Amino acid sequence: MKDSLDKILEEVRGREVPTSERYGQVLGLAERIRRRVEEEALNRGVFVEASVEGSVAKDTWLGSEVDIDIFMLIPEEVEKEKIFSVYMDVARESVREYGWIERYAEHPYVEAVVDGGIKINIVPCYKVKPPNWKTATDRTPYHTQYIKTHLKEEQKNEVRILKRFMKGIKVYGADIKTGGFSGYLTELLIIRYGNFIETLKSVSKWRIGETIDIENHYGGEIGEIKKLFTEPLILIDPADKNRNVAAAVRLEKLNIFRVASKLFLKKPSLKFFYPPKIKPPNPENMEKLLDERPSNLLFLKLGRVEAVPDVLWGQIYKTSKAIKNLLEKNDFKVLRVSAWSDEKENSVLVFELENLKLENIKKHYGPPVSSSEEENFVGKYLGSQRTVSGPYVEDGRWVVLIKRKYLDAKRLLEEKLGRGKFGRDFGVAGRVSEALRRGFNIFVDGEIIPFYRENVSFASFLAEFLRGKPSWLE
Repeated sequence: MKDSLDKILEEVRGREVPTSERYGQVLGLAERIRRRVEEEALNRGVFVEASVEGSVAKDTWLGSEVDIDIFMLIPEEVEKEKIFSVYMDVARESVREYGWIERYAEHPYVEAVVDGGIKINIVPCYKVKPPNWKTATDRTPYHTQYIKTHLKEEQKNEVRILKRFMKGIKVYGADIKTGGFSGYLTELLIIRYGNFIETLKSVSKWRIGETIDIENHYGGEIGEIKKLFTEPLILIDPADKNRNVAAAVRLEKLNIFRVASKLFLKKPSLKFFYPPKIKPPNPENMEKLLDERPSNLLFLKLGRVEAVPDVLWGQIYKTSKAIKNLLEKNDFKVLRVSAWSDEKENSVLVFELENLKLENIKKHYGPPVSSSEEENFVGKYLGSQRTVSGPYVEDGRWVVLIKRKYLDAKRLLEEKLGRGKFGRDFGVAGRVSEALRRGFNIFVDGEIIPFYRENVSFASFLAEFLRGKPSWLE
């Protein structure tokens, strides 16, 4: 197995360690954009110190996927409102010849894709000394300095391997959509455990609530740390004892990382790093798959949601949870929930249901006999038009047979989302509610095929959703 493992890791290094030519291209581009940011600031009569940060500055970037982070260090006396106006204009103008989009963390930043897929992020932050942070991004230059000081030369490629592993199992990225591991967190794990394999060995033994304090800020007092942080994974920021670097990691992504680490160590495979792409079935075969599936799929298709991508995904997740709760409150058993978006004009929320339709009657259990709630329960159902039989006593509890209000999940959503407060009354996110007001579609099973046919990205998403099993799981 060791020979196989060594070959796999060597293959990953070969793909991800940049060549000297690639180094020249990326570092040259980073410096050009950095200078342009400072020049554009001067053109607008403001001063910024532009600095290359992130994986390029720390030499932990992947040869196959390059992100260049340019930070605009802004004097701390500048008002936040000016960041939204003047400094964001500087960022946009610095990449004017490329197609850029605006993203959002605590405040907005600009992302552009240039020179054959290289991604550039131009991020404003304040130039402050710790711990006088004014925004979350103010810590980044100190993160860069910490990694450059503590990460050994031979560990840089270990970081690259770990990043590629995380990307392959889809847990890399601290953005709202992913809810996974940031580059900084990945680098800190290598500093903590030494190399890729030792990291996976430790991760496979992690428990929920695993706590890491590299700089021993809390003197080994884990109890004190857990009074401050409640996330599934806790790694105290070496640059700020009051921050959990792993705060963005959702429980689902932590568990995927744990189990994938264990399985890789047991049976190494290149699939963990480079999972094969699933080819979507043609529309006719997909329609057949949906029709023959023993469950039902309910699709809520939205038009444009007026939000930058990071805000959009927060709105989507909040809405998905609200609709899931609505369905379950009305006795529809929700098996799985997911969502897709092109982050521009279309978003689709998917709910897999055990059954789309329910029987007209249900048995509703009330309070125990002689409890304080029995009078209200009996009074409510004695005169109700929904009551079919009862109330009566069974095994020491009040019971009533009642008619269900909603028998069809599609009709339930059409009624609750298509009028009144457009879902706001049961938890639909504000900007999604605005999109619902402008119009939406609800599709069941094969009714989604026309959209599937015209959208390749959604087709790939749906094929993966139906498969369920991650491609690295054998």
